[in-house]
Amino acid sequence: MRIAFLNSWPEARHQGSGTAVSIANLARGLTVRGHQVVLLSPERVRSADRPLPLLVQRLRFNRSIARRIHDSGPLDLVVGFDLDGFLWATRDRERAGHNGRPSPPFALWLKGVAADEARFARGPDSLLLSFVARLESMNARAADRVLVPSRYSAGIASSSYGLPPRVLRVVPEAIDLEEWSLPEDNGRGLNGSKADRSATLPSPAAPLEILSVARQYQRKDTATLLRALPVLERAGVPARLRVIGGGPELARLEKLARGLDLSRPVQFLGPVEDSARVRAAYRDAHLFCLPSLQEGFGLVFLEAMASGLPIVAARAGATPEVVGSGAGGRLFAPGDHEELGHALVELARNPELRERMTEAGYRRVRTFSLSHLADRFVEASL
Repeated sequence: MRIAFLNSWPEARHQGSGTAVSIANLARGLTVRGHQVVLLSPERVRSADRPLPLLVQRLRFNRSIARRIHDSGPLDLVVGFDLDGFLWATRDRERAGHNGRPSPPFALWLKGVAADEARFARGPDSLLLSFVARLESMNARAADRVLVPSRYSAGIASSSYGLPPRVLRVVPEAIDLEEWSLPEDNGRGLNGSKADRSATLPSPAAPLEILSVARQYQRKDTATLLRALPVLERAGVPARLRVIGGGPELARLEKLARGLDLSRPVQFLGPVEDSARVRAAYRDAHLFCLPSLQEGFGLVFLEAMASGLPIVAARAGATPEVVGSGAGGRLFAPGDHEELGHALVELARNPELRERMTEAGYRRVRTFSLSHLADRFVEASL
């Protein structure tokens, strides 16, 4: 198949977070399966030597989509992400069908449902997301198929955008396992797993290394993780937290960490452009924690599993679908820093439990391979 991707989202991971990685993974998986992917994306425009706001660039790009689809030649499928394609789908697509060659089928993949994200935002961010949600809603109602990464997102998209069940399809995200060097499963246990290297109790010389990766929006709730660290200190568990990701909440979180007066300072690494550095940070950690109050899927959970990290996360959004409870992850009540702290203490003091969670995560993440994603995507889109 010859498939056009309409994607105005930033392509770099440190700018586009998990969405950028997800779209790149899908393109790679389809290409490996023998499909041709034609990427239609905007040139990043600058005004007076400053980049234009992202939403302005996305809207400018959408004005050009009809022409760019026409110039791309025959297509078997057009795929939009989030708001991308809304003008073509609602206006130019019908016009092209009458005046030229038949318009190809249009599948919309909602990587995140803006209407849901708006519930957890405040001030200008809430207004911006509400506007984006209106465009997404137009796009979704005009699409032949609407794909979402989780059952949770399917329910939200249906209720927020008025979509009938017949157009909705759930296609989970995927991860390029070749990048993460998973150990071999020989049927008797995993050889060379992270658990073999880190199944020890924390000590002052070798503290528990906790990693969190997210673009810092309010809904990611990293503040709850920071407030959980004193619980570890009171329990006598030496621990250190590293946080990867920029975003509008970063300055507030740095201030909160300073106010907690922790014996070990939290390390905020900010946005990390080099994906090899991100993978190295996963490899160096003992636990992964994301207390997010809203996740449409959570690709970082797959990355944590592929890195052999036990996961502690909030029981919210699609997280229970991705992480599960017991085998590979521990879930806590959203916003409850005491429960989160006690979960971290339990795992710190129980290396055998961490080892079992590591092996369960390795096995679970193998079901989210690129080949599985590509096949399910094509089947769901047509």
